[in-house]
Amino acid sequence: MEPNVLTVDTVAVRADAPVIQAGRGIGPERPMERTMERPALPRARLLSPPSTASGVAAVGRAMTVLGAFRPGDTALPLRVLAARTGLYKSTILRLLASLERHCCVKRNADGSWSPGPMLLHWGSLYTRSLGLEALVPPVLESLTEATGHGAAFWVKTDDERRICLYRAAPPRTLRVAVQAGDMMPLGGAATGRVFATWDPGFGEEAEAAPATVPGAHPVVATQGSRDLDPAAVSAPVFQPGGALCGALTISGASERLWPEAERVKGLVADAAAGLTRGLMG
Repeated sequence: MEPNVLTVDTVAVRADAPVIQAGRGIGPERPMERTMERPALPRARLLSPPSTASGVAAVGRAMTVLGAFRPGDTALPLRVLAARTGLYKSTILRLLASLERHCCVKRNADGSWSPGPMLLHWGSLYTRSLGLEALVPPVLESLTEATGHGAAFWVKTDDERRICLYRAAPPRTLRVAVQAGDMMPLGGAATGRVFATWDPGFGEEAEAAPATVPGAHPVVATQGSRDLDPAAVSAPVFQPGGALCGALTISGASERLWPEAERVKGLVADAAAGLTRGLMG
């Protein structure tokens, strides 16, 4: 953005002698008259700053480039970035150069691009800002040990997505389907229903809360909503004031988790209630 510019005007000012009139002679009783220009006092005009629309658009395009990286991507060539973003390659290269200077991306020896360390730093700042690091991970570890299934804590990012803030993998697992930092659609499984019930999107009507015994902490269980983890048990965790903080979720293969869903529901509800009390102080 260019700085504000101060402009100064000049005007013609008479000398002490009167100005000679056109067509008149100069008599001996009248001294010769001349005009001269003298700078007037500055008369400032504050010019309006240029529009910031171009700067805002550049930030948006840079975020689009960063958003092209998906879970599992370790590096992307320029052609893939162009295909995923719909931007010209020349535009992407300019944006990548700026992002690289700020350590948001890094260029590899083969010319491909990878996420940079600044993203990890920002993610760590976000995680610590929630004040959950001392509370949630131990609870997830206890749940995983008690159930043999993976446990995760999800928070809502916007009206369409959720992000895994913490994750505890089950013992002897061969593959971890979800890791901390993974972002997914809210979906209709247990975790998504927690958000739809206690933190609906703008203009959306909240789902009805599940029936519970008076005084018991609510919990949601679903089966068959996803192919990889078809069964899930999730409970809301509340912060001071009653607003939803996140969803505590146990998920696993349906043939293993669903037969013991009632037992797991009790464990998840108790754990979520304990976290809620911890956040309330």
